[in-house]
Amino acid sequence: MPLPTSTSIPKAPLQIERAASPDMPHCVVFPALNDSSPDAPPVCIYLGTEQAQVRAQRIFLFSVEKHRNPDREYRVYLMKDLDGFDQSQWRTGFTNYRYAIPAFAGGKGRAIYNDVDQIYLEDPAHLFDLPLTEHGYLSISPEDTSVMLIDCARMLPLWNLDTARQQSKRQLIASAAEKTGLWGALDGGWNTRDEEYSELTARVLHYTALHKQPWQPTPTTYSYHAHPLEDLWFELEREADARHYGPFTAEAPSPWFEGALKTLEQQSIPAFTASEGAIRLAADMSLHDLIWCHPSAQVAANAPLPVDRVNQHSLQSLGDDCADGVAVTGLLEHLPGEDIPWVLERLARYSQRLLYIGLHLSADARAADTALHSIHWWQRQLRTLAQHHPRLVWQLDIRRGSSNRVEVVQSAMTGARTEQPAESAQPVVWLLLSEHAGDNAQLRALGKELNWRVVEKPPLIDFKPARLMLLTRPSLRGVKAKQLGELKGPWPDIVMSTGRRTVNIARWIQRHSGGRTQLIWLGRPRAPLHWFDLIVTTPQYGLPAREHIHHNLLPLNRPPAVADDVLKAWQRRLDHLPRPWYGVLVGGTTSLQKFEAEDAREMLQTAAGLAEQHGGSLLITTSPRTPKAVIDALREELAVPSYLNEWQPQQQDHFHPALLALSDGFIVSDDSASMMAEAIRTHRPVWLYQLKPLPLSRRARRQARIVEWMNQRTRQTSARGTHRQQDWRGRFFDRLHSQGIVRTPRDLKHLGETLRIRGLCQPLQGADQPAFQPPAMPVPDEMQATVEEIRRRAGERHWQE
Repeated sequence: MPLPTSTSIPKAPLQIERAASPDMPHCVVFPALNDSSPDAPPVCIYLGTEQAQVRAQRIFLFSVEKHRNPDREYRVYLMKDLDGFDQSQWRTGFTNYRYAIPAFAGGKGRAIYNDVDQIYLEDPAHLFDLPLTEHGYLSISPEDTSVMLIDCARMLPLWNLDTARQQSKRQLIASAAEKTGLWGALDGGWNTRDEEYSELTARVLHYTALHKQPWQPTPTTYSYHAHPLEDLWFELEREADARHYGPFTAEAPSPWFEGALKTLEQQSIPAFTASEGAIRLAADMSLHDLIWCHPSAQVAANAPLPVDRVNQHSLQSLGDDCADGVAVTGLLEHLPGEDIPWVLERLARYSQRLLYIGLHLSADARAADTALHSIHWWQRQLRTLAQHHPRLVWQLDIRRGSSNRVEVVQSAMTGARTEQPAESAQPVVWLLLSEHAGDNAQLRALGKELNWRVVEKPPLIDFKPARLMLLTRPSLRGVKAKQLGELKGPWPDIVMSTGRRTVNIARWIQRHSGGRTQLIWLGRPRAPLHWFDLIVTTPQYGLPAREHIHHNLLPLNRPPAVADDVLKAWQRRLDHLPRPWYGVLVGGTTSLQKFEAEDAREMLQTAAGLAEQHGGSLLITTSPRTPKAVIDALREELAVPSYLNEWQPQQQDHFHPALLALSDGFIVSDDSASMMAEAIRTHRPVWLYQLKPLPLSRRARRQARIVEWMNQRTRQTSARGTHRQQDWRGRFFDRLHSQGIVRTPRDLKHLGETLRIRGLCQPLQGADQPAFQPPAMPVPDEMQATVEEIRRRAGERHWQE
């Protein structure tokens, strides 16, 4: 019998209604789970989507299902690849479909329109039930139709199949806008576009900047950047992954699945030859039997892997028996992307040890922008599958066009995927420490959370490497002679470090391990980004978004622990001060910002205005970098009750963790990412005091001007208020940045702005400070998310033959 999964796949009450003709959209139906609201009409949503957006489409559907009223039916029409439309002048593959919705609905009732690059943050029924009064459609402006509530009867004369096919988007919008009263204003929260999140009550979040979409749908078209709100999307995806969300299943496959199988039966599928690496893997694993799943039209004399016994099946004929391994060739690349998750799940349940996949993909570079032709898309599918089958080894072989080359991805370190593996199965991790205590603290915290065999290596190098790392080689150049003994085999599975000083040491280790050692970096390596298997970074470093770059909002600092007796002692000591208590975290001078006595006075006076407004007190603490002149200024008398704690070297700081635990809100100087992180992770209000930047050197000014010119277009907004799309300059700059040829300085102002957009903090303004509450959706546990990402990738090897 097929093996059970680690957690059962929920039987989603999903129904599929196939369209009667290819020019009509298929419908995904989420039925009501009971009859408590029999008179409520179905919530009808028409979704503009396309093949490249299959990942975003899944999360859009999950957001609907997560927030929907289970007592009501929801119908989502997938407007994708419809016949009869000329897409040659469209920006997306679904631009004009929305204007045919009145016809798709038969000119009756009402309908919601959504773009696929959106997620719901509350029940779509709240939008569907809004009063339309005499309007034909509601949207945030007559020109922005990316979210609409449509009266299909009123709009049918203007928006129908003929006009949607024959007129441009601009003409269709103008024809409706010129009719007085036809358009009605929709609350902006139903189409919260990017940075508007901090200003609106977001109900639908819209990722409008195409080069910042978190799921990176078209990587050959755009050079992606991190989105300040991408954690919301990724957290939704992690939840969907954990719940085995499809939404399509073997019982309810996508509406395109049946047609794909019929087409496949009529094709002649050539035999697929496995890579030498796959053959070695099968031999090393001593596989005895194999289930080989392939289309009935594929003719081959031999199975792709050498084993004693082979059982051949089509996807439809899989029986009850399991085997050591399952191989699938000539099949998956021909199926709809929507069905790949459940098909992989089904195949994995027949394998006791190995899942081998052979794909023959298009060699056309343009095809790589569609999900099924991207190697990264397939890697992600298999990583997600392995979360639920942690003991399954998998290998992916990809051939393109007529080339003899094979792209190989192999994941065989199954001990990395479970939280408590046997010690012998745990990966070995070397932490290459540096002279920076903060960086080392993050490395140690991450190593502790991984709970693997972690070995710390002391600072090994005492000079700065060349500025242009692209021209350097893996070497031990600069390693202190007395430290050479630290660099001997057996070599680790993973090296983790920060900065650029240890980059070439890590590469030297990787080379001596035969390429087996993976390199995981925190912060920014200031070296070619493709040298690393995973980079974990934060906004101030300005790295682009790539498949192997994991963007967090905050550093990986765990809040400092405080003992109960210490906390109670500080509570008693401060109890005479009136509430609310505002913790004031004072930093110091950095290479980018100078903290002077005048800054301290302004910061405290502004903070005092905030405390006075609410009848509260200030709890002030300094840090190791706080200058003496600033401390002297902090001692000056304030107009509100306060307590000042001066950090002292060689003494354990009990006040700082107590301050974080006891304060009702925080005022933080913006010179320290760690202080911002500590305050924000309390989920209480946070205000940033913005220090003035130091004057730039001539070289830095020249570099800043170049960066500004190269990214000028994407920093502008269009007439709609959305980001302008990336041009060649932005893509070229990112290419130079990715190669380590140019770099951007650490920018804490950008970090602060990102946190403000996310709603996690706001600038300190004093007595006139507007009311501020932390966001309803706080930052997820980024340490846990980072650990999960490392576990998913650990042991993964990628090469070509």
